[in-house]
Amino acid sequence: MKKFIYPFLFAIVGALIFASIGFFRFVSFGANDCDMPGKSCNCFCCNSFGLRGYEACGNYGLLLGAGAGILFGLIIYLIVKHKN
Repeated sequence: MKKFIYPFLFAIVGALIFASIGFFRFVSFGANDCDMPGKSCNCFCCNSFGLRGYEACGNYGLLLGAGAGILFGLIIYLIVKHKN
């Protein structure tokens, strides 16, 4: 049972941490650099989701951070597992 629970927990914790970091970083980017008067929003976030500004960039950061967090959590699990 531990064989399946621990990788899952590491992946979930990594995803939560990285998703929250990615969300807030990209929301900050979207609010400050996208959809401002006089600027055209041609960033990859707005083109991907069809939204504008912090709404599009926040979604993108959340998904990107969660994916990176899952990979990071599983890598950390494998390092800890092989160290013991």
